[in-house]
Amino acid sequence: MTADDRAALATQLQQEAGTLLGRTGLFAMLQRRYGTVLVTGSAGYDLMVERDIDLHLPVEADAWTEWAGLAGDIAGRLQAAGLALHRASFLNDYVEPHPLGAGLYWGIAFRDGAGHAWKCDIWGWDPFDFAVRQARDDSLRVDLARADRDLILRLKHEARACADGRVTSFDIYQFAIAGAGDTLAELEAWKARR
Repeated sequence: MTADDRAALATQLQQEAGTLLGRTGLFAMLQRRYGTVLVTGSAGYDLMVERDIDLHLPVEADAWTEWAGLAGDIAGRLQAAGLALHRASFLNDYVEPHPLGAGLYWGIAFRDGAGHAWKCDIWGWDPFDFAVRQARDDSLRVDLARADRDLILRLKHEARACADGRVTSFDIYQFAIAGAGDTLAELEAWKARR
């Protein structure tokens, strides 16, 4: 895959993600209920190599029963857009906090009209934690804007092809921002030294 191919695919996936969030009304529904919704991760950074959307929003711990009820609303939004919910996973990490922090989670999987598999992770973080995350995310976006975009896309494609899970997108972002090399092997060595 050439640099132009990677850039074109990232643009295509970014447009598909925006269209899906708009067509399903999922983003607008979450925004009406919880206020702020942040598209983050590869869809938020315009660094997509697969059909994966991450949404972060502030949600109080006592809203967990309402959050649990979102499954029906999500399924209805997808169905109204001609899509079918394939899988939905719920977590209440206020009960047993995740290492990433306390919050609520819906992981949904569905196929679009062309048959492409999509994954959408919806994280409802503790409001204070959300604000801290949003500040970190803003800083990361600034750093990524100065990093080598094609290097990031290439390494993400290579890491995805390996599928061994040793290298995350965040690892790649940090590696590219640091200007620490340009191969997965260099990235793994860089990670080991940190």
